[in-house]
Amino acid sequence: MSVAYLARTRIEGEWTPIEYSREFTVTAPERAAPGEEFTIVFASAPILALPAFNRTLTDLRIAYRVSGEASVLEWDLRGGDTPGGREFLAERQGEDLVVRFEGTIAGGVEVAVPELVVTVHAGESGAVTTSPGGSGFDRPAFGWTREHAVNGQWDPFQCYVPVDAPVVFTTTLIG
Repeated sequence: MSVAYLARTRIEGEWTPIEYSREFTVTAPERAAPGEEFTIVFASAPILALPAFNRTLTDLRIAYRVSGEASVLEWDLRGGDTPGGREFLAERQGEDLVVRFEGTIAGGVEVAVPELVVTVHAGESGAVTTSPGGSGFDRPAFGWTREHAVNGQWDPFQCYVPVDAPVVFTTTLIG
């Protein structure tokens, strides 16, 4: 599924809007019994920051959300690359599960992001949905900090899904 973001970065101190979208594959069962444990897998397309704009990246983050009638029990990362020998990490930040990489990645180098594998416990009824996390530029759904290839300045690249165009990856009905 393609996710179109509201995106921006700073160039020479000025916020500049960027057209940006990413591909994701998210799997979850269509149905779950009340109280059942089930697995959700979030997979992002590889990251390739254009070297014309990005000399170096750091603080890469992708936020995902599981909402509705379920409790998140655990999560883990599977596969992916280890740029510079550094591992990706996954952590809970409020209502989001965030996959992050705090090492450095050279612009123009494609990096496979690990899958986020989440185990949830279904509630008694209703539905469980998955979506991109984040809620604005202050809590992005996706982004990194970059060293600009031309001017050498370090600035954020921030993306989030517009509130008026929500994205749902999957829906699992309970019952």
